[in-house]
Amino acid sequence: MEVWQEIRKDKERGAERLVAEYGNRLYAAAVLLCANDHDAEELVFRTFDQAVKKIRQFDTSRNFFTWLYAIMLNFHRMNYRRRRVEVVPMGAAEDLPEQTTDPTAETLDADDEVANAIRALSPQLREVVVLRYFADKTVEEIAAALDIPVGTVKSRLHNARVELANLLPQMVGRRAPTPPHCNWHGKEKT
Repeated sequence: MEVWQEIRKDKERGAERLVAEYGNRLYAAAVLLCANDHDAEELVFRTFDQAVKKIRQFDTSRNFFTWLYAIMLNFHRMNYRRRRVEVVPMGAAEDLPEQTTDPTAETLDADDEVANAIRALSPQLREVVVLRYFADKTVEEIAAALDIPVGTVKSRLHNARVELANLLPQMVGRRAPTPPHCNWHGKEKT
């Protein structure tokens, strides 16, 4: 029996199975989308809650994980838009909690550098990178999940690779090497 069928039959048992089967995969993707673990956990919780509530709307001809990921992306986008427009009123800045640690003071290992570089991408680029390389989705599945054309997915993946190639060396203090035989237009240098 598929997870979505079990949720439709028995919400409580189905929800437990949903978390057991998809929790780690969604959480890994959410960590890359969000700035911190707390936001990632909340995003995954909201995704599972919404999936259980809306299970009757799941189109069984689609991939279940892609449907879950689309729910998570919608919540992430809503959070992103909400945070972009939040304004701290005059005089309220002193009421904000002080930052206890300096994030730049932490020593980063290679995985942290990659995760931080991915988080530095725009939300649109970050989404396609996470779906392609961490959720292991095809370009066609990404297009379906994001409801965008396949060509747009390919373009965003290319742009993300270019940005990551520039971001990663900066994070470790070195320049990205430029191959001597080509330039950004794909023509050989003379």
